[in-house]
Order: sequence, then structure tokens, then C-alpha cells
Amino acid sequence: MPRHSETLHRDLNRRKPRHRTLREIDKELGALEGLLAAFGEQPGRATRSNDRALDAAIDVQIKRLLNLREKPHNEYWNAELDSNAGLGAQYILMMHFLDKVDEVKQRKLANFTRNWQTEEGWWAIHTGGPGHLTYTVTCYYALKVAGDSLDAPHMVKAREWIHSQGGAMRIGVEGRLLLALFGQYDWAGVPPIPPWLVLLPYLPQLPGALERKTLSIYDMSYWCRISLVPMSVLYEKKPLKKLHVDMDELFVEKPADRKWNFDSYTDPGIISLGGLIQLGAKAVKKFEGAIGSVVRKIALRKAKDWILSHQDDSGDWGGIYPPVMYNLMALPQLGIEADDPRIKRAWAALDRFMIDHPEVDGLHMQACVSPVWDTAWSLVALAEAGHDIRKPEMQRHIDWLYSRQIFRDGDWAVKNPDAIPGGWCFQFYNDFYPDIDDTAIVLMSLLWGGFRKGKCMRTEQVRIGLEWMLAMQNRDGGWSAFENSVDKELVNHIPFNDLDNMLDPSTADITGHVLETLGHFGFRQDFKPVARGIKFLKKTQEDFGGWWGRWGVNYIYGTHGALAGLAQVGEDMQQPFIRRAVDWLYSVQHEDGSWGENCESYRHRELAGKGEATPSQTAWALIGLMCAGEVDDQRVQRGIQWLIKNQLPGGGWKEDKFTGTGFPNAFYLNYHFYREYFPLMALARYRNLKCGLSTA
Repeated sequence: MPRHSETLHRDLNRRKPRHRTLREIDKELGALEGLLAAFGEQPGRATRSNDRALDAAIDVQIKRLLNLREKPHNEYWNAELDSNAGLGAQYILMMHFLDKVDEVKQRKLANFTRNWQTEEGWWAIHTGGPGHLTYTVTCYYALKVAGDSLDAPHMVKAREWIHSQGGAMRIGVEGRLLLALFGQYDWAGVPPIPPWLVLLPYLPQLPGALERKTLSIYDMSYWCRISLVPMSVLYEKKPLKKLHVDMDELFVEKPADRKWNFDSYTDPGIISLGGLIQLGAKAVKKFEGAIGSVVRKIALRKAKDWILSHQDDSGDWGGIYPPVMYNLMALPQLGIEADDPRIKRAWAALDRFMIDHPEVDGLHMQACVSPVWDTAWSLVALAEAGHDIRKPEMQRHIDWLYSRQIFRDGDWAVKNPDAIPGGWCFQFYNDFYPDIDDTAIVLMSLLWGGFRKGKCMRTEQVRIGLEWMLAMQNRDGGWSAFENSVDKELVNHIPFNDLDNMLDPSTADITGHVLETLGHFGFRQDFKPVARGIKFLKKTQEDFGGWWGRWGVNYIYGTHGALAGLAQVGEDMQQPFIRRAVDWLYSVQHEDGSWGENCESYRHRELAGKGEATPSQTAWALIGLMCAGEVDDQRVQRGIQWLIKNQLPGGGWKEDKFTGTGFPNAFYLNYHFYREYFPLMALARYRNLKCGLSTA
């Protein structure tokens, strides 16, 4: 049964959805069962083309994708998710901070950390990327704590590179706070992260202009909020863990010359908004010792209550690594004992993120896991390729996706209290933060899977999923990842926001996915949410024709998502703004027919669409072009041939580059299955269009 399904009917009776009622959705759709019947009457997709190589590439990839299902039950797909070695280094430090050092884990984590170091001595946040100072310092210190010699060649190289970048004084806020816990960075250099943040109320009843000038933790993105609360506890308590292992050699200044302060990451001008906030932060820093004990106690109690109330039953916080780590470190400061069941569940949650790499005797600490995302996309790709996912043996995957639907309020309900819960999250466990992107792709896969005909509850679940997704549309017409209206410019000026990643605004890629799903369900431009979504995409198109991609690298990802969504809702793909996007995609195609884009395009816009060829990005570009009607163009055919030529003998493609985005310029991801299901989708889409089959 779906999680928290016992609350479903109560919520249906209690809520008055802000955008569209379930009955109104039914009116727009006709009957959902009728839509299923229309899908069932489509021409068979398992057709053969006149291109033997194309058919063979699709056949072998179908077989491979089916074999990649998670064993032993084969219910879902769940690929390894690369990020960077800094997470394993943080885990080593966390074990020492909490006096819970597992020697086997430490050895394996250290081995894996060393394996990620480049020949130049640094650690990067994506394959082939430049050195990242904060993570390099963190990895160096963790390896030293784990026992690596100061004179070991890899430590010498890292130290020399750190010196060349200005030394450890220049690391970012998160690194400063973590190392301050070990006495390696002075707290004076850490921007204030006061726990009374959780006391700031969310004030939705204020007039629009005034509401935009207020601030609470609910105006920050979930992935920051869920970590900042425990980080604020650590900042307030300032515990010190002495390890008798220092990193003094990483500073280029003599101790007497080190100026422990924090610099502005925003506007330098005093009369600017950023400058005023910076002055306020320095005042908070200067007088934080004068804050009364009563205020401190109330703030810490509120923080404790908030942390404990946001832990999933599985032990996770937010379904991602950083908040679990910070909460494990913060809760003992709030009186929670090490043998408390909530602490034990948190350790177990982190164990589920770990993957053994016996080839290097290593342990990979993943940032997250992606079973819902991987399963939904795999089913869509298989359906596109002609594999009937409505067959009884495939329904275990459909059933598993239904079982992951979340029928409880999360933080999204703070700003959207009238929406009916019913979305899906990315991970196994993240009930407080379902996301719009996963919900859209899951709904698409359920449509292909036939809703499990004859089961009324299934149809109702799909209706509710659609309603939640529609209710999460932002006021600008687009859709963001997790919540509504987490887009206040004010947040960008907070001193501890040095990574510029604390907002969750509408994005073209997610908006495109939502429109594509709505189009598959029969919605067109005359449906008001669709019309608003189209308007948002037109407004956010870049001057060169592409769209910025928030959750995939980068303009190729955003452009393919926007084009796919626009095509599916019936937009005229011959309009000038569409043709500009098509022209741009062709302009960045490689001579051999492929596409690729480097993660550095987020930092340097002139690199948009430029980079080493990858199968996933080539597939995205091809799908976008085919959605725009370009199937017969020779350049598209060259791209298809590149995918066929570069497919490995047993299926799959080699892809070392990171094409997933966690936080632009700060955190990237390598989804191991992106190179599996997206190229299959592109090849299958090409065959279907050449054979005259609908892609709807």
C-alpha cells in the first residue's frame, strides 16, 4: 500500500486544492480509463525497421536494462551515484568527532578518497574538472587523521596545490565549520549561523511586497534547511574535538598573521542590500555572546524539536547524506544519547548510502540514492523501445512505484497548505520532501504501465499525483523541484550562502518534464496551467536559443527538456523561438555527430553546449531535435549512428563525465544509468518516428 495511505481519504475531504479539484482534472482528462484505452489501441511498438544495426542496438539495450534491475527481487532500478570524495572524508571526520571509529570503514573510505585524487594533487567535484579547494583541504585532513604520512607523495602534492591556491584560510563556509569542530579553523572566520533561525516565523499573510522582505527557514531550499538547523546547533554549542592531529602546514600565513574573519560573498557596497546584510551579520557575530541564556535555550529546544520531527521513520533526514551527518553530530549536543533508537536508525541510513568497491578495497559514500528516478525513467525507455511494460511480469515495477507514493504533509505544505499530498520522492525514503520532477516522470511511467486496469485505487492515486503536481506550480508559471515560492532574492545575500544554492526557483528542465507528462495525459495549451508553463519557458529562453538546465548539465539538458514538453502539449514546433533552439543544438554538435557539455558551462556561459562527447548528452540533444520534427535531418542521423557505433558489445555506453547537477558550480553527479536509458530512448524514438509510430 502507498505510504501513509490511511490519511488519504481524510485529506481528500479536508483539503480544498488551490489550483484544480480532482473533479476538474477528471473533466479536463475525460475519464482516465478512457485515456488508458486510447493508449492500449496504439500501434504495436515492437516493430522492426529497415536498419538492422539500429534494431540490434535497441534489442541488446533492452536486454541489458532488464538485467540491471536491483537484485534479488527485480522490483526497481537503482544505480550508483557518484559525487565527490569529500563525502567519504567527512564521514571519517564524523566518526572521530563522535568517537565511533570503525577501522575497516576508515581504511576503505581512505582508499576510495585517495583513488579520487588527481595526478596534480587536487580533488575535483567532477571528472576532469579544476581543483576544489574546500574538498581538497577536507580530504587532506581526513587522510591525515586516518594515518597518512605528511611526507607521502600524494599528501605532498595536495599540500603544494593548496598553497598555490592561497592556503586553507580560503576554504568555504561548510569546510570552515567542520574543521572548526576540530580546532583547525577559528570560529571567528565562520559566518554566523544562529539557531534562532528556526524561531523566525513564516508570515504568509503579509502583503506581497512586504512578505518578500521577510525571511524564515522556509524561504531556503530544503536541501539547505535540513542541514542548516543542525549546523546552527553546532555553531551555537561550538564543541571542540581534539585529535592531536593538526593541519597547520596547510596555511600560508604564520599564526600571528591569520585574520580570522569572514568576507562578503555578495554585494560589497555598504548601501546595497548585500552590504547591509553583511553589516548585520558582523553585528550578530560581535554581540552573539550577549544573547541571553533564555533565548539560547528556547532556540536550541526549538531546533531539537524541529530536527526530531523531520527524521523519517527510516532514520534519514531529507534522503541525502549531509543532513544525516550533521544531525548525528548535533543531536548529542542536545542531550540525545548514542544508544537512542533515532541515532541508531541514522547510522543505518548512512550504511545504505555506502557501496563497496573491492577493486580498490574502497568504500564509496554516496550523496544520495535514486531508485524512484531510475525506475521511472527505465520504464519509460523500455516502453518507448517496444517492451510492453503492461505485461504481468513487468507489473512488479509499477506496483513498486505505486507503493512509494507519499500521502502525508511535508515542508511543502507550509507555503501550500491546501494542496493534497500525493507526490513521489527521488529516494527510498524522503517523505518530507517529495519532488515535482520525480512525480512527473513517475506519472508518465504509470501511464505507459496502464495504471493496473480494474483497480480503482490506482486510478485515484494517479489523479491525486496529478493534482499535487499541478498545485505545486509557481506564481511565475514554472515548476521548481520541491516547494513553492522558494525564490526570494534576499536569501542570496545571507553571508553563509557562499555557494549560492539556497533557492529552489522554477526551472526550464522541470517545467519541461511537467508539460511533457501533462501532454501525455491529454492536456493542451488551452489548459491554463499548461499555458502558464509555456509562457514561463518562452520568458526564460536564453538569447542564443537554449535553456539553462538546473538538474542536468546544462544547456543541452535544459533545452531538450523544454522542447520535449512544448512538443507534447501541442505547441507549434515551427515557431521562431523553437527554431532558435534547434539551430543552437545543431551549432554545438561535434563533427562525428555527438554532443557534450562540460560542467564548467555553469561558471562560464561561453562553454554552453561545449565539451567532450557523452552518450547521455547526445541522447538529450537528439530527443530535443526529434521533438522539434528533425527526424529526417542528416545531422540527427549522424547522432544516431554515433550512439550505435559507440555502444558496447553487451549493451550500454561508456561515460565517465558527470552529466547530473546537484548544485551548479558546487556539487555534480554521475548517474550511472543515464548512459543506459537515455540513449535507448533516443534510438527508440528515432525508430518509432521513422516507422510512423506516435510517441504519445
